Amino acid sequence: MKRMLKTQTYQTDYYQWTIEQVQALRERNLDNLDWENIIEEIESLGRSDYNAVSSLLMREIEHRLKIDYPPLEECYKKSQVEIQAFKIGIKRKISPSMKPKLQQDLDEIYQDAVSLVTLEYGIKLPDQCPYILDELL
Repeated sequence: MKRMLKTQTYQTDYYQWTIEQVQALRERNLDNLDWENIIEEIESLGRSDYNAVSSLLMREIEHRLKIDYPPLEECYKKSQVEIQAFKIGIKRKISPSMKPKLQQDLDEIYQDAVSLVTLEYGIKLPDQCPYILDELL
């Protein structure tokens, strides 16, 4: 019955559920923890942080492409500022364990950036990412 009540609170009043779970954790009251939903929430936090970093990385690549390929004067300054802003955002959110997955996903992230730049400028860009992950980070 207790398990069903914890799950029901999770579904009907998420904020209250978090308060109850924090209280149970602080009291080391393992019986009152909603383990299934806690696990789901922690997994979700990791995915959310990774998605934020990969999105910032994609935007950084987008602006690097705008500087390197249609070398238009009006793109340079704005894109330099944007690149710096995305680097700051990445620095604040990235964790060491994300790097291997970012490396693995770099081609897909690059292709997303290419699609945006191609749509905006209608230019041909390299098929392979010309940037090294460590330099982007």
